[in-house]
Amino acid sequence: MLNQIRINFKLLPTPVAGLALGISSLGALWESVYGFNGYLQTVTAVVAAGILLSLLLRFIIHPQTLWNDLSHHVVGSVVPTFAMATMVVSNSLITSSSALSTIIWLTAIVVHLVFLVVFLYHRVKDMQLQHMVPSWFVPPIGLIVAVFTCPQPEKFESLCYAILVFGMVNYALLLPVMLNRLIFGEKVQTGAKPSIAILAAPASLCLTGYLAFMSEPSPIIVAVLLGIAVLMTVVIYMALLHLSRLTFHPGFAAFTFPLVISAKALYSIGDWLEKVGISEHYISQLHVVALFELGGSTVVVAWVSACYIKCLVAKLQSMYIAHKTQIVVTV
Repeated sequence: MLNQIRINFKLLPTPVAGLALGISSLGALWESVYGFNGYLQTVTAVVAAGILLSLLLRFIIHPQTLWNDLSHHVVGSVVPTFAMATMVVSNSLITSSSALSTIIWLTAIVVHLVFLVVFLYHRVKDMQLQHMVPSWFVPPIGLIVAVFTCPQPEKFESLCYAILVFGMVNYALLLPVMLNRLIFGEKVQTGAKPSIAILAAPASLCLTGYLAFMSEPSPIIVAVLLGIAVLMTVVIYMALLHLSRLTFHPGFAAFTFPLVISAKALYSIGDWLEKVGISEHYISQLHVVALFELGGSTVVVAWVSACYIKCLVAKLQSMYIAHKTQIVVTV
């Protein structure tokens, strides 16, 4: 029985952390926009925490699988979503226990940095341009999630600033290289194609972190990031028509967070425009687009979640049948 449980945990795919990130971020966004007395954020945080704890148990029971994941040029780049999702979950604990929220948040930052270093180590050992996929944005830029989930912004101002600068500089350096690889390099392998959706995330993530941290944001930086974010998001929504036809596999989790953070970035822009005195007429137009993206991201997260559940049920059924068959044969 215990051996069967060990095997079950080993089958849990690492990309499911990306789904946990999408679910928890979506709940937090709905909560911030419409307010559900904290209930929706709590529910989605609990669901995400359940996924993360299951994955953590897999890492503990089968540590070699984590090392193998980090050494892979695609899977290794999405491992840090585990830490990013943990940061978002920690944010839901601020009202109930600020101290616990801070401890989890700081731990997640350390874990993310460890994942980043190990991933870079493996990539330097085996650097190949065709290995580069959009999910490579996750390790160096995903850390920006820590900026807008910080439980005590005043206390950790220097740390958040360093993380923001680190992420934005890395995005500026990596974006032209990534576009060059995608346009002029070899085609992305079918198994890694869902990672293309991650292109929608970095600019929106940088924009959200920048607006959350800076008291007086530069209109130029905001305009540049917003332009890139909207363009990338539109491209990804168009690409989803093709990507959604692929046979489902755990990598589909890459569809979730990028669309959620894109919607969050637009709401953040709306809040900033209101502060600087822009006409409510233009802000309301932006909110219409943001609402469309919020609805779209909700549908995608629900769809991917349903696909994961369907896949999980199918696996459990096949394992149950195999177990019953083994018992019959033994008898």
